[in-house]
Amino acid sequence: MLKNINQLRILKAVVISFIFIYITNSIYNLNEFTLSINFFMSLGIYSILSYVALIGYKLNKLVGLILFFSITFLSPNMYPELEGQLFPVTYVIFALFLTYFFGVEMYKKWKTTI
Repeated sequence: MLKNINQLRILKAVVISFIFIYITNSIYNLNEFTLSINFFMSLGIYSILSYVALIGYKLNKLVGLILFFSITFLSPNMYPELEGQLFPVTYVIFALFLTYFFGVEMYKKWKTTI
């Protein structure tokens, strides 16, 4: 059962990544869709971050929405005046969430062994 849930989340994350890449390309008139190494790297990064954001959304809706919103900071087309300055914010937000998530899990395991 757990394997099926993870496969469903992975599929959702990949679909969200495709949608995000397509929407940003179509909004900013970048109609060139090429299967290059940059596309696959972007798809991989967006898929991993979307997977983590889906986990955050399952735990707390507000946290999940903040994580999904912070993914938009990665695209240089969305904020052209701040190109290259916002992506560390995304990684810091995700690092904070992951440390909180793993910290709570470690605390639960520690508490049950006492």
